Amino acid sequence: MDKTLFIGNGINYVDEIAISWDDLLGSISTEDTKLISKMLGMTLRFEYIDAVSPKNSKEIKKAVAEKTQEKANDIINKRDSIHREIMQLPLTSIITTNYEYSLELSADKAFLPVQSTKETRYSFYRKQQVDGKTIYHIHGECRYPNSICLGFEHYAGMLEKMRGILVKDTKSANDKKHVFYLYDVLSGTENSDDAWYYHFFRNDIIFLGFGFDQSEEDIWWLITYRRQLMEKHPILIHNSLIYLDTTPDSKRNDADEAKEKVLSAMGVKIIKLSGKTYREKYKSAINYLKNINGGSN
Repeated sequence: MDKTLFIGNGINYVDEIAISWDDLLGSISTEDTKLISKMLGMTLRFEYIDAVSPKNSKEIKKAVAEKTQEKANDIINKRDSIHREIMQLPLTSIITTNYEYSLELSADKAFLPVQSTKETRYSFYRKQQVDGKTIYHIHGECRYPNSICLGFEHYAGMLEKMRGILVKDTKSANDKKHVFYLYDVLSGTENSDDAWYYHFFRNDIIFLGFGFDQSEEDIWWLITYRRQLMEKHPILIHNSLIYLDTTPDSKRNDADEAKEKVLSAMGVKIIKLSGKTYREKYKSAINYLKNINGGSN
């Protein structure tokens, strides 16, 4: 089974370069965002800033792109960078929700992003190639700020398009066996294109540093839809979803426990890693991933 590594912003905490949404919002707006950031999710925080800021959404996204890439550049020269270790793993397919190019630059300091898709707003085919690896930037890229996915309209539009494709009918209403496109893709009747979301149904997905915030509705929908398909068509889905727990015990809370309980119910395997700090946890994750192709995990 082919394997895809799914990377979130958590990896940036290891090298202490992560920029929190509190800091990010504060840097691009004169509004008091402390209460908003503490009580509400990422999507509502963006909508608030977009509503009260004199800047339009494109200007805000440009500021987000500049701040995140500026911060990410700090890791390039780190000798013990977790990003570099990730890029040395025997995995050639990576999905990331991060906008910056810290992974690419960790593998090649001379890396320059290319325009890989004609998409201007969405990112179903947005990817970069470096050192034999394909990196899908599914929530946009810093070089193309308008592609950065932040607000409700952007998330909803992306989910609408993705769902429309995955559940569309390909058979007549009289065909009771199967009537949706993804069935034909997974059974070999139809050929799919290179959109990243197909990985969720035919590749083993290993989540690393992804917090599963409730605002990440595209990823939550893919996981819940996959679970439904497994119940209705048990012979159709053969891949595994694996979540690597990289939060130090001292920083875990009830929300972490609740999230993992839900993920487990959705068919996601939870892997508890050893380590008291983020770096120790991620070192454990690297060791796990080095052996992932051996079939023992």
